[in-house]
This record gives sequence, C-alpha cells and structure tokens, in this order.
Amino acid sequence: MKKFLKGVLAILLVFCLIIGIILFTFKTEINIVTNIAKNYMGFLENMPEVVDVEKLDMMDTMDYKDVTYKVRDGKNLTLDIYGPKKKLKNGSPVILYVHGGSWVYGNKGIPKFLAPLLDAFRDEGFTVISTSYELMKDELSFDKQISDIKDTIRWIHKNESEYGLNGNVGIIGVSSGAHLSLMAAYTPKPMYSGALELSAYPTDVDYIIDFFGPTDLSTLDMGKAGWDLNQIIKKAEKVKNKQKVIEEYSVINYIDGEEVDTLIIHSKMDNIVPYENSIKLYEKLKKYNNNVELLTLDTSGHDLSNISKEDVVPVAWGMLKFILNHSKI
Repeated sequence: MKKFLKGVLAILLVFCLIIGIILFTFKTEINIVTNIAKNYMGFLENMPEVVDVEKLDMMDTMDYKDVTYKVRDGKNLTLDIYGPKKKLKNGSPVILYVHGGSWVYGNKGIPKFLAPLLDAFRDEGFTVISTSYELMKDELSFDKQISDIKDTIRWIHKNESEYGLNGNVGIIGVSSGAHLSLMAAYTPKPMYSGALELSAYPTDVDYIIDFFGPTDLSTLDMGKAGWDLNQIIKKAEKVKNKQKVIEEYSVINYIDGEEVDTLIIHSKMDNIVPYENSIKLYEKLKKYNNNVELLTLDTSGHDLSNISKEDVVPVAWGMLKFILNHSKI
C-alpha cells in the first residue's frame, strides 16, 4: 500500500512539475489572453441592450497615417498603422482591416463597432493596419481592387523588420471589403498580380473574418447597390459578358480545399447582401474540409445598426477566440 501511495505521489509530483513548466513557458501568452478578455469584458458589461454604433468611439490614435504601399498611374495607395501599446518578444501580430462601401465608396477609417475590440488587442502587443484600395469610378475594376489587397499583404511581409511585425497576419473584411479579402486569400498567388516591386513577397494570411461579404455575386440585387455602381455595371454590360464577370469574381468558385481558416459573421436581417451568401460559403468550405465557423446574427441590418446585446456578445467572444487561436504571440 505504501509503495502504491508513493507511486501516486510521484505521478502527481511529475504532473504538477509539467503543469508548472507549461504555465511558465506560456506565461506571456496566458497573460495576453487574460488581459484582452478582461479589457473587452469591461466594454461588454457596460454596453446597453441595443447598441447605436454611431455613439461608439472610433480608433484615432494611429502611429503612421497614409503610408504609401504602392503607386498606380501616379496615384498613391495608402494604409494607416495603429501600432502596439506594448512590445512582444516575438514581434507583433497584424490584424488587417479592409473597409466596405459597395466597391465604390468608403475609406480606411476603423469603424466604431470594431474599435473597442481592436484597441484591446493593441493594448497587448498587436498591430492594426487599415488599408485603402482604388475605388471604382468609370469601370468595373475588381481585378485592381483584389490586387490592391494582395499588395497590402505583400507590403506587410516586406516591412516586418521595420515595424516589428512577426509575420502573423489576419484579415477583417466588411461587406465589399470582405469580398475582396476572400478573393485575395483564396485565389492563387499569381492571379491579380500588382506592383512589380512587391511581387516577390508572399500573400499568405493566417485567417480571415468575413463580415457580411458577398460570395456569390449572382445573388445580389444591384438595385440596392447605389447609383454609381449601377451606372458602372450598365456600362460594363455593353462590353463584357455579365455571367462571365459574375463567375470570375464570385468567391465560391475558388474553393478547392486549401483555403485559409475563415470565420463568417452575417445577419439574417441583412437586406443588402443576402444571408444565403454566407450559407453557401460555409457549406462549400465544409464540403472541401476547410476550417470554417459561422456566427449568425438575428437583429442587425447590413450596417450593424441597432444591433442587440444578445448578438454583440457571442459575436465579440467568437471573434476574440478566433483571433487568439490563430495568432502567433
């Protein structure tokens, strides 16, 4: 009996030693996760039952504004860098934000509904980068816009040492920005090539968070897209085959089983980009054994107006866990 108890004690001692080593080894990572969760939990606990996103604070403490990542036809394409508020020993992971606006409107300002979460990550050593892309004016230019997102990713990898980055890049894309982000990540590297000086660098990302992204362009009611985009489409239809354009720029046509891990967030109440876009993407990614998660909202419109706390909390925690699980810290 004594031998048995000694054996049990020895096993427990070894077990405790192993746990101690694990906790010591991953102390930094555990602290980061705990602090981000604690900071963001404070925001969620004080949040009203129905959230007016216009009353949230925007991120305005950027470190580098309008940094040129490439020049096309004499026009600078730029990005903003919101640097980390603490230094990590292995360098800073990057969260790249790509804005929406029906491919025609919008700018790279960080939206109010994302600011509290992204600021919590910055507090613990993450870098947030918001990029611009060439907005459509007189013609359909999905190809240029996709190449802009790919070149942003290439620029990030090229400048890792200059800005203290660690090569870990994730994307948050909203609406048309989600469409461009998915196309940039899911298509082969040689497709939609951009600036020659960036072509040698990778377009690799570690994850994508897709907010309300159009994935099957045939499902969109262009009558709701705005006058400018409608005029561009009408003009394009005179010189291009509409079905061919839809097929070439629909995300679901590029899924082959090697896609980056994806978190899809979409509302059933979205009347601009039908919820079926996310269902189609989720099912096809699953069919090809990709890692994908779908978080469904029940109350919010396409612009996240009047989103309820019941929707915000699970989505916020879902994003938090997804980013942390895919971040190299």
